[in-house]
Amino acid sequence: MNTFRSTTFAWCLLGIVTPALADQSNWPQWRGPKGTGKAPTADVVTEWGSEHNVKWRIELPEPGNSTPIVWEDKVFLTQPLSKTNQRALICVDRETGRELWRRAVTYDQPEATHRTNPYASASPVTDGERVIAWFGSAGLVCWDLDGNEMWRRDLGALEHMWGYGSSPILHQDLCILLFAPGNREFLLAVDKSTGETRWQVDALDDESERAWSGPENDGNANEFLSDKPRSERLRGAWITPILVEVDGRTELVATLPRRVSGFDPATGELLWTCGGAAPLAYASPMESDGVIVALGGYGGASLAVRAGGRGDVTETHRIWHQPKGGSWLGTGVVDNASVYICNMGGVLHCLDVQTGNELWKGRSAGGGTWSSITQTDDGRMFLLTKAGTTTVFQPSRERFQLLAENKLDEPTNASVVVAGNDLLIRTDQALWSFGDGSSSKATQRNQE
Repeated sequence: MNTFRSTTFAWCLLGIVTPALADQSNWPQWRGPKGTGKAPTADVVTEWGSEHNVKWRIELPEPGNSTPIVWEDKVFLTQPLSKTNQRALICVDRETGRELWRRAVTYDQPEATHRTNPYASASPVTDGERVIAWFGSAGLVCWDLDGNEMWRRDLGALEHMWGYGSSPILHQDLCILLFAPGNREFLLAVDKSTGETRWQVDALDDESERAWSGPENDGNANEFLSDKPRSERLRGAWITPILVEVDGRTELVATLPRRVSGFDPATGELLWTCGGAAPLAYASPMESDGVIVALGGYGGASLAVRAGGRGDVTETHRIWHQPKGGSWLGTGVVDNASVYICNMGGVLHCLDVQTGNELWKGRSAGGGTWSSITQTDDGRMFLLTKAGTTTVFQPSRERFQLLAENKLDEPTNASVVVAGNDLLIRTDQALWSFGDGSSSKATQRNQE
């Protein structure tokens, strides 16, 4: 691998954070330490480019949509290897970008996906002792941080014409995964040390939600109610569940086709369900003081619901509902009772959490995006577009406040990672690390 060189969950998801896992230099899972897109650090660059503030750049074998994670001195990245029918986990040195090890699983059976969603699209997760990656039909695999395989689970084939995107998360001694979308869909929790199943929820079929194709239909009912298998319908969830603390208990919240549901993460028990969501769930749920915001994809319905209920809470806990919405794909960030999110066309929106009303909108640089927004502790927000341009802006309920636009001219569907004073970006061609004061003169090519 060509390297351009120069000069840290367990179970720290929303609400349960140990001191070690709160270390601002780690980014241990998709969407960061608490699954919110927020980095507990402000010491990161605002401006960079292919010749400016580059710490290192390593070339990648082929395009991929997953986002790297960071633990102490290591960066982990899932990677498709199409020529050999493999899905890989790559570990590189955080300081230099030098590849430390690469492990792969082989899957040579047909597996449907969309050309814009390569295999190995889910991000891995780590607690500092192990790193776990989900490779769709190729299984759920756990390695230690030195690359020794600890366990592997064959969960069966995943069948959907657009592939998958949900990432595993950790909670206490569990690894939790939304196995979806497609003809087989379930929530699964395994022992993170052994891979043994602790609980599984199979009843994720939304056929019982047909009532929502009536007055609150979002325009996709005919496709949803067709006789096609679920793997060929305009429905499904690509979200990653989140954990929220509400009324003294922890809830696992997932946006699913046509509803948002809360589960007991220790047992898998269904606690509550709110109807009215879209058939297509791309953006992961977002939480603000116990309020869950679920934004639909493909112009579908969006809603907000108070967590902490029991049973069907549609009439009692749903705060607002919009039958038609934007084409949300990436996940936003909540700040000061506002949701900051960008639609697929590259238009940034600021929405009020309590009403769903649009406060403002403004165009990001570089066109459309699949990426999610990342925020640093000082408030700055980072949005990466498909063209490889990152828009940096300051949150405000009044107007769009642009800080910088940083071009790399390499296409990407990944999201910005902030760990300590390192900012990492995965493109179709490479993995980049940026840092303040890094000099492009120091990016000398090393043959590894």
